[in-house]
Amino acid sequence: MSWENDDDLVPLRALANPLRIRIVSLLTGTSMSATEVAEELGIAHASASYHLRQLAEAGFLEHVDEQPPRGGKGRPRRRYRYDPSSGARLDRTQGRQLLHEALSVDLSRRLTQAQVTRTSMDAEVWLDRSVWEEVVGLVDQAVALVHGKAGPPRSSDRIKVSMTALLLELDDAR
Repeated sequence: MSWENDDDLVPLRALANPLRIRIVSLLTGTSMSATEVAEELGIAHASASYHLRQLAEAGFLEHVDEQPPRGGKGRPRRRYRYDPSSGARLDRTQGRQLLHEALSVDLSRRLTQAQVTRTSMDAEVWLDRSVWEEVVGLVDQAVALVHGKAGPPRSSDRIKVSMTALLLELDDAR
């Protein structure tokens, strides 16, 4: 994939923080203000605001409709939501190791919260290219479905889930 302007690339290293990974995940299903993010994640408002701004500047989040303040006084509440096009614009040349380290930390947190494991697998195998491409396509479909159907936290008839997908083509050097 080539981009006409490198400024269109989203810096992957901006996600290299477990808290930012949680924020992006949270904002996949809904738009939220810094106050709402802080309350949901149990962090300080200033911290939520800082990380939201950093993620927005990096291109992972977009600003959405600003709501008038409660009671009609003060500044409008800025809301953010995940920008699904950021995945296609990731700068994969930098920050990959940092991102994977942050994902590992967050995966440990998720594992301590797990009540039910639906599917878990690991494989380091050799496949025909056509089979591998089919697997990649199916996982891409699953990821799109999860992101497309995600909703706001604590909605009725919804369960909190975690999905981590990492498909790697490995060097066959012996």
